[in-house]
Amino acid sequence: MAHKYYTQLILGISCLQILGMLPSEISAQSRNLPSLSSEAGSEQHVVVDMESYQYTPSEIVLEAGQTVRITLQNQSFLVPHNFLLDDPTGARIVELDVSSGEMQDVQFKPLGPGIYPFYCDKQLLFFPSHREQGMEGRFLVR
Repeated sequence: MAHKYYTQLILGISCLQILGMLPSEISAQSRNLPSLSSEAGSEQHVVVDMESYQYTPSEIVLEAGQTVRITLQNQSFLVPHNFLLDDPTGARIVELDVSSGEMQDVQFKPLGPGIYPFYCDKQLLFFPSHREQGMEGRFLVR
């Protein structure tokens, strides 16, 4: 749901930019959503909410070579989730279970640019997995 909001927000801001009706400082801020800002050499930090079949935010821009601290917050009622993070080659970097109502921190350092997918593969019996229901995201590392 949040990714639809961000998409609509960015499209609306883009239309206003084209029409010249948006102040430049707001325009500059909109291009950074939902990426992170950090000073050179400092730790990047992002808070990711784990909800029913989605991560919020689900797409985040990071800088290669800088440590990233991810705070995972499971907002679901009685639904456990996990956070599986792979590097661009598909190798697993992080695997972490987060129970309902729980919050956990994890760190990793993306060594190079690329797309680092993350997802939840929990599944109840024969129902589709959380990932199959849309619970996935990605870090865009530049």
